[in-house]
Amino acid sequence: MLNTLRYLSNELKLSLVCVGIAEAREAINGDVQLARRFDVMTLPRWSANEEFEQLVLAIIRNLPLRRPSVLTPRGLRRILQVTGGVTAWVFRLLNDVAITGIESGTEEITDAAVEAWRPVSEEEPAFQ
Repeated sequence: MLNTLRYLSNELKLSLVCVGIAEAREAINGDVQLARRFDVMTLPRWSANEEFEQLVLAIIRNLPLRRPSVLTPRGLRRILQVTGGVTAWVFRLLNDVAITGIESGTEEITDAAVEAWRPVSEEEPAFQ
């Protein structure tokens, strides 16, 4: 994979943006040539603020639910608490809760649904 990145950059003169988990960053940093070509940026975890609320509202707005979903500050705090502020987990939680809502016929996301959500695995996600 590292050879492919070098080829794309050297031979094809492509500008590359790589996104990945910590292990991917370590692999690139282990190659002196590639480490010089990439600036490392770490995305911060979400915190309880208006930007997080806007993210959640944007996700919910785009879910195929028939009824409007209303989350209170309590529901938003629960999402943040359960996901640890990791974007992928926020998406996963909201998708799972939406699927449950569709299957149950409620067709909405509520604080109670967020409270009831449990991840399939209790293990730490690889993408932290």
